[in-house]
Amino acid sequence: MTLKHIRIFVTVYQEESITRAAEKLHMTQPATSLAIREMEEYYHTKLFERSGRGIRVTSAGTRLYPSAARLLSLYDEMDAEMKNWDTSGRLRIGSSISIGSCILPQLINRFSKKYPELELYVKVDSSDVIEQNILENHLDFALIEGSVHSEKLNSSVFLDDELVPVCSRFHPLAGAEDIELDSLKKEHFLMREPNSGTRQLADSSFALKNFQIKPTWESTSTAALINAVSIGLGISILPKRMLEKQLRMHQIASFTIRDLDLKRHYSLIYHENKFVSPTMQEFFDMLEDIKG
Repeated sequence: MTLKHIRIFVTVYQEESITRAAEKLHMTQPATSLAIREMEEYYHTKLFERSGRGIRVTSAGTRLYPSAARLLSLYDEMDAEMKNWDTSGRLRIGSSISIGSCILPQLINRFSKKYPELELYVKVDSSDVIEQNILENHLDFALIEGSVHSEKLNSSVFLDDELVPVCSRFHPLAGAEDIELDSLKKEHFLMREPNSGTRQLADSSFALKNFQIKPTWESTSTAALINAVSIGLGISILPKRMLEKQLRMHQIASFTIRDLDLKRHYSLIYHENKFVSPTMQEFFDMLEDIKG
């Protein structure tokens, strides 16, 4: 069994096709198929089922993939570090939508100026998608809000935040303090999508008070929700750091809910087996500077 076999297996798994994997690896299709057969003989089990012109991964292949991908990742990281140990190479950074909107751009701008030769790839998506990308080694590290769901991820808090209930400045709730939760039963809730860190915290906090949020709007765009709130389409629960400008300019208004804890943390996450390169560590150190 060689590293080449592992790379071929991982590529076939990801591409879900012998043909596409062969093209990506600049190999012939017969050579790619042979490598998979050799792996199956080595492990005495089928990794892919052949069906007509297509393939389907078996339970054994599914079980092998995370370890194979991690092994390949460690080799690629070692290779990259030895070739580009200081200021060159590629860094893949993930971010949840809230952080990607209000914090990450400034960090990326600062980091790029310090390491102009370093290629940066950034992916902004919901927290659960970003976490899965870290587990599958599509990203080197990420900044997310909300809880981490895998024991294979290292996590450390770098910033505190909280969610704020908001409404139109003309809404009867505008500026109200310590309102009873039951008074929101007839309100239209405009909320982030279910898998976002923002939505998960809002749902869990309300659930602890035996209140279920039933949104009339769901969106991955915080800006869309803010605009909808500003014209009176409903109320929302959104990150305070993303509302500072709109609240300051009185485009929307906030209110508070009695005994409802909406505080949260922003966290840095990366795989437990990830090699932390000098440039990664430099980025991590930058996060220390913005702690609040």
